[in-house]
Amino acid sequence: MSAPLEVLVVGGGIAGMTYATQLVDLAGERRVQVRILSKAIVQVSNSFAAQGGVAAVLRSGDSFEQHVKDTLTVGAGRNDPEVVRLVVREGPAMIRGLIGLGARFDAGADGRLDLAREGGHSQARVVHHRDTTGAEIVRVLQQRVKASSSIEVVEDQRVIDLLLDGPAEERRCIGVRMLDLRTGALMDRYAPVVVLATGGAGQVYQHTTNPVGATGDGIAMAVRAGVPVRDMAFVQFHPTALHTGDLGPSFLISEAVRGAGAKLLRADGGSLMKGVHPMGDLAPRNVVARAIHQEMGRSGSPHVWLDASPIGVARFMHEFPAIDAHCRKHGLTPGRDLLPVMPAAHYMCGGVVIDDRGRTALAGLYALGECASSGLHGADRLASNSLLEALVLPKRAAHDTLQGSSDHPHADDVIITCDKLSTRVNEALPRGIAALKHVMSKHVGIVRDAESMQFALHLIAREERLVAQLWSRKRWSRELLDLRDLLAVARSISESALAEPLSLGGHFRRDAFDRDGSTAA
Repeated sequence: MSAPLEVLVVGGGIAGMTYATQLVDLAGERRVQVRILSKAIVQVSNSFAAQGGVAAVLRSGDSFEQHVKDTLTVGAGRNDPEVVRLVVREGPAMIRGLIGLGARFDAGADGRLDLAREGGHSQARVVHHRDTTGAEIVRVLQQRVKASSSIEVVEDQRVIDLLLDGPAEERRCIGVRMLDLRTGALMDRYAPVVVLATGGAGQVYQHTTNPVGATGDGIAMAVRAGVPVRDMAFVQFHPTALHTGDLGPSFLISEAVRGAGAKLLRADGGSLMKGVHPMGDLAPRNVVARAIHQEMGRSGSPHVWLDASPIGVARFMHEFPAIDAHCRKHGLTPGRDLLPVMPAAHYMCGGVVIDDRGRTALAGLYALGECASSGLHGADRLASNSLLEALVLPKRAAHDTLQGSSDHPHADDVIITCDKLSTRVNEALPRGIAALKHVMSKHVGIVRDAESMQFALHLIAREERLVAQLWSRKRWSRELLDLRDLLAVARSISESALAEPLSLGGHFRRDAFDRDGSTAA
């Protein structure tokens, strides 16, 4: 009997689990063995936290053409139109497939799916499970992963680098170097196919809706391996994170709340979005985030207000139970009280360059989900297109994996060291992380200019010297790993932003001219 095709999937969110389960399904009688390497449980991932839903054309009156147009409009034309059309057209089948597997999406008494409208969409086309859609999709996929003998999930594994082999023109990925966060063992694990599905990088900023583990690991590994990335300038800031004054990840107030009728108000109580954009409170996210940023600067307030009174207390509690419960923990009753909200880093529109089958420029390496750049999002992501992409492209990548050659030799895994993770925190590391978050938020955040971005790159270079010095001593610590990855992502964002002379989508330069010739400021 021939050996099974071995695959390493780095990241256990929706994109990683979709790929793994689709690979097993498509393999048929062919033997495959998938190891999902995850540094944390899926319940603390962006996938699990996703509130809004999945955008798909599922009702008469809507069309693929309209969904494509909305995606291209929000993406400011930087999208790949062919990829956009492909993902949009394959979306409905993926939704029906999830329903067939037991996904419980909200529907009316007649059984028709209840579709919400979010920012940038011309139609209501967002499928949801109340305000916990990501958790519902994770539930379904996790059941399938656990039921498969061909898939193994290994948690508490921090993958730190890609393993490469061969001369430059024939170089390929042959595995990963990983650190067991429980034992401190450093291991080289080999496989002919490696899939990066590591999620986002929101922790490079002070305020983010991302969990603490969103340190851009996959993008950083690709950068260090010389794998091309693109569109890193386009960081999407969600307009409405709940402002509490606390440090750490910010709780998201879903855009679906505004889709249900909530309105943004200035500090003085006036309408924030009136006259700013024809779509008002449901304008593209970069427009709303900048409007809030400008109002916060004008008023000196750390937040603006979200008025959910048009929805009402009872309806809000029914349609957005998780958001309602979280707000009540902070003494706020949505639908009655004004909610203090602020922008927070939310989604990386750029990432590791892939084609429409998830393939990177490095043989043997795929990338999927938020760490990848397929060309779907362009300069700004249309709301709820990310979960759509995380369902469609992994299936195509799984099919391509089985079509590709798998005759590359597979080496045995090698344990390099069993030294414990350092528990003594070098105080320079948390200071470096805090300094990086501050400079990125202030100088490469919602509004930027050349002088500020150069300043950020100066600080990044300083912290890179610190990391290089500590790395050479081989004293591994979580803080060192985090800062190393965050710096690689921050440099990519800053250099990409500095190279973008025009204000476009999520990239706004106060010292630039827009494409129509008007000043950005």
